[in-house]
Amino acid sequence: MKHAYGQSDQHRSPEVQRESMETAERSELKVFSSVSVSGGTEGDRAEDEMPARVTAVEHRMVTGTWEVTTRWPTMITGGPVELVIRASREANPESVERGITVDTLRSIPLAKMTRDAQEMLNLMQKMERECNLSEVIEGMASQINCAVRSVPRPGRAGRSDDFFALVAALYSWYVDLGYPNPVRKMEDIIGCNWRAVANWVRLARVKGMLTEVSPGRRGGLLTTKAMRILESQGYHFNEIFGQYFLVAR
Repeated sequence: MKHAYGQSDQHRSPEVQRESMETAERSELKVFSSVSVSGGTEGDRAEDEMPARVTAVEHRMVTGTWEVTTRWPTMITGGPVELVIRASREANPESVERGITVDTLRSIPLAKMTRDAQEMLNLMQKMERECNLSEVIEGMASQINCAVRSVPRPGRAGRSDDFFALVAALYSWYVDLGYPNPVRKMEDIIGCNWRAVANWVRLARVKGMLTEVSPGRRGGLLTTKAMRILESQGYHFNEIFGQYFLVAR
């Protein structure tokens, strides 16, 4: 098998062969740390202070002699904006002296590291958004619960548009956060049977509070109609490319 150096394995020096074997073995360790980079730690913040916003994602791995650290900003649209290669703590001094080889660069699984970073960033942003709007969401759920308890059976008149706007807002919120079953999440926070919640979501869509989706599939964006109703109740939204996102008061 030919390598970038134009030499076969049997003609390569013992030192280079040893580094190649070391790289193959150590690369199995892959990522040993994948962390968020923020403005402070838990101990630095007061109890009532919101967590610092995520500013970047770092991904670290060890491949042979080298420790590789890659860094992405909060908007991951491609590869990392920074890549640092330094000798690992356990590195063999002789291997370090030979420097970074083509084999070392080839051993870095950049595509996989980028995918891992994107998944971690999505999770962190989801947690951050849930934390920032937890009181608002709980308030909406409480309003829905109170309306149901005060009028368990609304009869032919049905429930108000205000009610279905709240249902639409909660549903689109959990869809936007990526929950596979937003109705179940609504059941938990509202404290009502999921069949009733599913029916409310269906009626909210019929009443024009949610955009249409394929039958049997989750999804649907909050409509302008629903947003206007909710704004009259004191809720606030930001519009980004025609989609409305709930924001803290």
